[in-house]
Amino acid sequence: MKSRTPKQLHLACGAPLMSHVTKAMREAGIERLVVVGSPGIAGLPEFIDAAGAGAQVAIQERPLGTADAVQAAKGYVTVGEQVVVGAGDMALVTSESIKALMDRHSSTGALVTMLTATVDNPSGLGRVVKDSQGALKAVVEEAEANSEQKAICEVNTSWYCFDSTWLWDQLESVRTSGVGEKYLTDLIEVAGKEGRAAAVALEDPEEALGVNDRTQLAEVERVLRDRIRRSHMLSGVTIRDPETTYIDADVEIGQDTELLPGNHIMAGTRIGSDCVIGPNCVLREARIGDGAKVISSFVDSAEIGAGISVGPFTRIRPGTRIEPGAYIGNFAEIKNSHIGPGSHVGHFSYVGDTELGRDVNIGAGTVTANFDGENKHRTVIGDRVKIGSDSIIVAPVQIGDDANTGAGSVVNRDVPDGETVVGVPAKPIGQRKSRGGGS
Repeated sequence: MKSRTPKQLHLACGAPLMSHVTKAMREAGIERLVVVGSPGIAGLPEFIDAAGAGAQVAIQERPLGTADAVQAAKGYVTVGEQVVVGAGDMALVTSESIKALMDRHSSTGALVTMLTATVDNPSGLGRVVKDSQGALKAVVEEAEANSEQKAICEVNTSWYCFDSTWLWDQLESVRTSGVGEKYLTDLIEVAGKEGRAAAVALEDPEEALGVNDRTQLAEVERVLRDRIRRSHMLSGVTIRDPETTYIDADVEIGQDTELLPGNHIMAGTRIGSDCVIGPNCVLREARIGDGAKVISSFVDSAEIGAGISVGPFTRIRPGTRIEPGAYIGNFAEIKNSHIGPGSHVGHFSYVGDTELGRDVNIGAGTVTANFDGENKHRTVIGDRVKIGSDSIIVAPVQIGDDANTGAGSVVNRDVPDGETVVGVPAKPIGQRKSRGGGS
């Protein structure tokens, strides 16, 4: 991968490769999950998160091959259980394929059952060798294969289901290869000699794609994105141009929502029903209520209430909650603020660290100056307030219900309920001195 990030933790559709694998295993009904990692990565918080809740982490002290990696997990597995072994970089294997593997293992009474795939180009992969009756006999690595075996297009996927008692007994006797590693595939030949090795072929050979470099990562992500888009469309979401619409894993979208071209909908986002998103929106961990419309805008870790229109060209930053009936126009930025029902932030405004009441109108060009150079401060604006264009609200400050500010005002003191203030600094109209001269 040529990366400081361990391969299993590279992201595909917003989630680590390994988390796609563990999710599929859980969906297949696997109750006890053990993830094997090297000492350098097994303790990383990202590794533990990718393993998921309830998973146990076993450490393979030295990279001595796949059989040694499975041996490292022995202490976490109860004897008598089926043991499913999968590869942490194979994000495309589905829960249905894992179920098929386990079902075949149970129905045949095999000691080991493996997932295989038939591919157009088997170069570099272990070939699945069967006898004339189709019984599984061995897996032969390409370096050891003869010309006849190299012509085989059915390959090993590195997914297996084992009889637990037999597995632990046999692991001790796996030979060490010429490069000093022990390979789990050796057990296929052992079980094959007893006539108790079975195989189940993947219906979709793309599931067998692993990741060893950035080009393969991109290919895996392409397949995942196609699956994700198709799933949403079959659930009642309209995607106008799937090729330019990017949706991560762990995204929820309600029925009859329409996604226009150019959207990037990132992990953790929840979109309600009957929404229109786009074109060209970025949503990250956003909560979008039913019937909302977001146009060419960036919503980041914020909540947009039902029926609200946002944008175009607006940035909604973390910690913001916008209540139903509010309106956010173009070229606005809102950060860590609560926008009350019926309030309008029309255009060219910055609202930061602000509590905005009900039915407030923020005039064009308004800025809440929330940073004094060292600390952030909050602004509180009451109900039915009208903030004039180009006003600057210098926090910390409170503006009472039904108050108003004149255009261009700089408000650096609290404003009582019902008061109108104007000027720099802003003062009540009645306190402004006349500029008048004499005759």
